[in-house]
Amino acid sequence: MRERPRPDQPRGNGRPPHRGAGRPPGDGRSGPPRDRDRSAERPDGERGRPHPLLPSTTRTFWSSARAHVTNPALLFDRFAPEAAVFGDRTDATPRRDFLREVIAAAERLARSDLAGHLLARWEATVRAAGAEPFSVELESRLVTGLGAHGPLEIGFRFDRLGFPVLPGSGLKGVARAYAHLVERRDESEPDFLAVFGRVPRSGEAHEVGQAGALVFFDGYPEPGWRLELDVMTPHYPDYYSGKEPPTPWQNPNPVTFLAVAPGTRYRIAIGLRQGASDPDGRLRALAAEWLRKGLAQLGFGAKTTSGYGVFRSRE
Repeated sequence: MRERPRPDQPRGNGRPPHRGAGRPPGDGRSGPPRDRDRSAERPDGERGRPHPLLPSTTRTFWSSARAHVTNPALLFDRFAPEAAVFGDRTDATPRRDFLREVIAAAERLARSDLAGHLLARWEATVRAAGAEPFSVELESRLVTGLGAHGPLEIGFRFDRLGFPVLPGSGLKGVARAYAHLVERRDESEPDFLAVFGRVPRSGEAHEVGQAGALVFFDGYPEPGWRLELDVMTPHYPDYYSGKEPPTPWQNPNPVTFLAVAPGTRYRIAIGLRQGASDPDGRLRALAAEWLRKGLAQLGFGAKTTSGYGVFRSRE
């Protein structure tokens, strides 16, 4: 039986084997060339395609369904047109147009029955944990999740259903910051330690750490909430990117982003951790007071030093 030659074995003429020999020129594959989407290579120099980067069949379905989307998070995170990723220009505003689509989806979600049902389920959940929910109202615009990863250079905080939630971890941080920075409390006080717990310091045993007795639930907006467009204009883009000092000849770069509109009301709740004890509700009332004052004086989210994220209590 004749032995099959190895791939690297020289041929009978002494020449090394040539991979791909006999294939047609080009990509080395037989058959017609692939049907590539070349709409990004526009002769007018426009950057990016005016649609999301999806397979053609998925994009066809998406084009017919996009006007009925009621999940702004899905739209914002997964279906940004390629042109919106590159940003706006003086003669075209693909990013602003895309963000207006997200705002329209948010308005549909805020008017839907899902908004009322979700808030009712949230109320039942937090009351089962011993919480007494209360409402706060935005006095200024709210921005959260600016640094979140996404297709655009600026993110936004949605939950999976598309609601602009206030994460419970952030609410706990605001309450703790108010108690520590304004009222000068710390872990040496029993109430402060019971509410927030503590982590072991350097050199301490792991068993020293303890969890807080309370649970800060995510805050949800009441029906009627809405989003707005906002813009920031860094005047030294090369300085912020680390390329050169903040010189006056740099070109300002307006950046459009999403914000929760003033007047939006949120439901907030602080419950009791399973196994913890607060029979008279004193700890929950104390934590709620710190949180209300912190939201009013320190604010929540990003750009609080510019006046964003300030709340007032409604009860």
